[in-house]
Amino acid sequence: MGSFLWNLLFFGIAIGILVTIHEAGHFFAARFCKVKILRFSIGFGKVLWSRKGKDGCEYAVSAIPLGGYVKMYGENKQEAAALTDVSGSFYAKSLKARAFIIAAGPLCNILLAFFLYCFVNLSGVTLIKPVIGDVVPNSVASAAGFKEYDLIESIGGIETADWKNALLTLVSHSGEKNVLIEVKRDLGHGDDIALNMDLSTFKLEPDKDPLGILGLKVCVGRILNVISSVNQDSPAFRAGLKAGDEIVSVNGVASDSWYRTQEMIAASNGQPLTLVIKRDGVLYTTTLTADLVYDEAAKIYRPLIGVLAQAEPIPELTQKVQYGLSDSVIKAASDTYEMSLIIVKSAVKLITGQISAQNIAGPIAIAKGAGESATIGLTFFISFLAAISVNLGILNLIPIPVLDGGQLLFIAYEAVFRKAPNEKLQYILSLFGLSLLLFISFLAIFNDLKAL
Repeated sequence: MGSFLWNLLFFGIAIGILVTIHEAGHFFAARFCKVKILRFSIGFGKVLWSRKGKDGCEYAVSAIPLGGYVKMYGENKQEAAALTDVSGSFYAKSLKARAFIIAAGPLCNILLAFFLYCFVNLSGVTLIKPVIGDVVPNSVASAAGFKEYDLIESIGGIETADWKNALLTLVSHSGEKNVLIEVKRDLGHGDDIALNMDLSTFKLEPDKDPLGILGLKVCVGRILNVISSVNQDSPAFRAGLKAGDEIVSVNGVASDSWYRTQEMIAASNGQPLTLVIKRDGVLYTTTLTADLVYDEAAKIYRPLIGVLAQAEPIPELTQKVQYGLSDSVIKAASDTYEMSLIIVKSAVKLITGQISAQNIAGPIAIAKGAGESATIGLTFFISFLAAISVNLGILNLIPIPVLDGGQLLFIAYEAVFRKAPNEKLQYILSLFGLSLLLFISFLAIFNDLKAL
C-alpha cells in the first residue's frame, strides 16, 4: 500500500508539471497573439474547482487528471461565425498565429525537457557504463563479434553514456540489418572496434529482457565461477556443495564462466545434473537435481540449485559525471535531440510492427516509473520527467486529428489550398482520431494491468 501511495504521489507531481507546462504553452502563446482565453483547465471532465481571474479567464482543476485544455474564444469556424466581436477570436487570427498557438504546447514540453536535462547535467549523475558482462554463444551479439568487458561507446552514431541510453537506442534500431556499434575492449582500456549488428529479427517483447534476446548480459562485476554461498535445504546443500567451490563442468561439459554454468542448469528442466567441482585444489564429482522455482516476474518456472556466485566489484563500471554550465547546455540539447529521435523511430517501428503493441505503456506504468525513479533520487526522477516530457511533446505533434499535430495539419492544408478543409471531413477525421486515441489508451491500460 505504501509503494502504491508513493507511486501515486509522484505520478501526480509528474503529470501536474507536464500538463501545466503544456497548457501554459498554449495559454501564453494565445495571450501573445491577443486571443481571449475562456478557461484554463488542468484535467478533463467535471470541474472540481475553479476561480475567475482578473483577466476574465476561468482557472480550473477537473476530475480526470490525464491531461488538460485551454478553451479559447471563437475556437472554430462555427463559433467564430456566431460572434459579433471577432477581435479576440482564435479563428480570426492569421494562420501563422494559429499555428504558433497550437505548436506552443508540445514545444514547451520539449523545452522543459531541455531545462530538466540541464539541471541533471549541472547537478551530476552517476552513470552505469554500458559494459558487456557476457555474450551468449550462437546469439545475435556473438555473431556481431561482442566480447566480455566490451564498453559500448555509440550505437548508430548516437553516443551511449550509460545502459539506459544504450538500451533505448538499440530498441530504436530494431528491424534494421546492419547497425554500426562502436565498442572499446577491456572496460574501455583496449582497442576501438567497429561492429555491425543484425537487428532485423530483433523485436521488443513484454516480459522479456531485450538484451537477453540479443544474447548480451550487463556487467555487474567480475562474476567468478565460484560459489559464494549455499542456501540451507537446497539441492546444492544436500549435494554437499560449499562456499569456495569452483564449478569445473556440468554434465561433462566444461564451464569457463558462471554464465555458462547458469545456462546449463537452466537447460536441465528438472533432470539430474552431474557437477565436477574443485575444492582446495582437489576435484570432486556430485549429482543433484535442480528445484523448479516459479519466477513471478517472468511467469515461468526456473531450475535453481540454491547457490550464489562470488563477484569482484569493478569500480570503473560506474562514473559520476558533472558538467559546467556551457557543457550542460550543449549536453542537454544533445540529450533532448537524441531522445526525440529515439521516440520518433520507436513510434514508426510500433506502427510497422517491429515493436510489439504490448509494449505501449499507460498511466500505471508511468506512475510506477515516477515512483521508482523518485526512490533512487531527485536527479533520477527529474531525468525520468525529462524523458516523459519529450515523449509528450513529440507524440502531440503526430498529425492525428484531436492532437496538436492534427490541428497543425488542418492549418497547413488551409495554407496550401487557401481554404479550410471540408467541415464534414474534419469531423470524420476528428472522430477517427478520437477513436484511435481511445483504443491506444485502453490498450495501454490493459498492458499496465497485465504487467501487475
